[in-house]
Amino acid sequence: MLAPLHAADASSKTEKSNILLILADDMGWGDLRCHGNAKLSTPSLDRLRTQSVELEHFHVSPICSPTRSSLLTGRHHARLNVINTSDGLEVMHGGEITLAEALKSAGYATGCFGKWHNGSNHPSAARGQGFDEFFGFSGGFFPNYFDPQLEHNGVSTPTKGFITDVLADAAMSFIEQNKARTFFCYVPFNACHSPMQAPQDLFEKYRTLGFEPKDAAVYAMIENLDRNVGRLLKKLDQLSLAANTIVLFTTDNGPNTARYNGGMRGGKGSVFEGGLRVPCFIRWPDKLRAGSRVTEITQHVDVLPTLLELAAVPLPKRQPLDGVSLVPLLQGKASAWLQRTLFDITGRGGKDGEAIREYPGTARTPTHRWVHDGKQAMLFDLRNDPGEKTNLAAQQLELAAAFQKDYLAWFHEVTAATGGKVARFPITLTEGTDLLIPNAARIGGARLFGKGWDYDWATFPTPTAAMLWHLTVPVAGRYEVSALHTTKTIGGEIRVSIGDTQARSTVTTVYDPPEIPHRDLIPRWEVPDKVFKPLSIGTITIPAGSHDLQVTAAPGIEIQAVRLKRLK
Repeated sequence: MLAPLHAADASSKTEKSNILLILADDMGWGDLRCHGNAKLSTPSLDRLRTQSVELEHFHVSPICSPTRSSLLTGRHHARLNVINTSDGLEVMHGGEITLAEALKSAGYATGCFGKWHNGSNHPSAARGQGFDEFFGFSGGFFPNYFDPQLEHNGVSTPTKGFITDVLADAAMSFIEQNKARTFFCYVPFNACHSPMQAPQDLFEKYRTLGFEPKDAAVYAMIENLDRNVGRLLKKLDQLSLAANTIVLFTTDNGPNTARYNGGMRGGKGSVFEGGLRVPCFIRWPDKLRAGSRVTEITQHVDVLPTLLELAAVPLPKRQPLDGVSLVPLLQGKASAWLQRTLFDITGRGGKDGEAIREYPGTARTPTHRWVHDGKQAMLFDLRNDPGEKTNLAAQQLELAAAFQKDYLAWFHEVTAATGGKVARFPITLTEGTDLLIPNAARIGGARLFGKGWDYDWATFPTPTAAMLWHLTVPVAGRYEVSALHTTKTIGGEIRVSIGDTQARSTVTTVYDPPEIPHRDLIPRWEVPDKVFKPLSIGTITIPAGSHDLQVTAAPGIEIQAVRLKRLK
């Protein structure tokens, strides 16, 4: 059993341990053979479960970015204004103290390998939030999983192979390089998020087992992820690091298709049990009892305080936490555990300046889940109705009303920092190069090719149609401006302006590349992938302070991003 730890004095009594935090994407509770999915092959994760303490009722948020921000800060995503997966509302404020920053301050080497999805620009990007090394991508999805062009510490880097293998390779290299010091290795894989691309042999395996193409692709990605979890754990064994490495595996929301999920209601995007309850295994050989189970309800905000206490690192002092350390539960001291209610909202916010939507939202106690879907309140007794089929709100009016009162009090408290309104954080320019993407812009008449997700691009139906980014400039400087563009015609102009200062360039060459061939197994709903070419716009001086940068372009020009490079 684990010896008692106290964050205030544990560092002087206990050797600090490495931490390997593995996060899967869009993988539900039922996406494991050990959870009853009999046709799925997940031997590495099944074995990890037997070596770990399993948090049987571990809950996250309904979608990607909210979970990731809560996991890394110990604070509810609504408090952080992370209330969507795009439109700049996935961005975590740079002033938040992350798990990486807390561990880095204690001497840890820190690395993130995979999908970040809490901001593409400094200081919200991974390297501005405590990670020494970042290898992966900052957005919510990646367009091509084979031979991906990933970011490595701000530099676009070509790779070879399937993306999950590539990310695991990078994580193992980081572990190897830091084997002689204490490290925090965060591996947020993007499997099994769409687009539906997977190794062909695994896809054919699940098609042969009778699965439709969408689920066959999902299960192929999950089996490949499982293999890479096995590779990471084997690397710890090979380097004799397993005994002093805390391994935590979990996922960011419920399943992204209507597939097996243990009979629970809902999936990704839902505030029912099936959208929020996910696997969570914590392994620490000889310190935590392998094969034990925690049945109390737990949540993503508990990860930071739990890992910091296990690692004997003090909690951040600048911000109050919503999570609590689960060490008493991991020690088997359930009798001393304080019962509580878990809250969450769907994570789909409104437009900039609008009121944050109260519903859909949920409250969960050890015995009941209350849900409001925006139209009606529902109450379920999970002891007798784990599938949430019978709404008891009309029969138990007093209990349902108490849940709603507590939920609304929580909602108004966690959204108070922004006055209860949707608020985008400005982009802070760095001393280097900053990339401004349409996803983070306010659209003033420009149109987006797709839904405004990552890798989308803007078109300009009229000469006055514009995109605008709100910038914070710490120190005045002169910037070289370029636009990643395509165009079917010549003679059109691109203009970049801040106030009365403007840079402009005329397109003199047609550049209309074909889409990059991809290996989607079913038709994608994300935008296609193609190479946008930089076009120099000129230079512009930006004073210190807050400014709106506006881009307009002639019809026929497409812009995927604007690049600002500070001149020395």
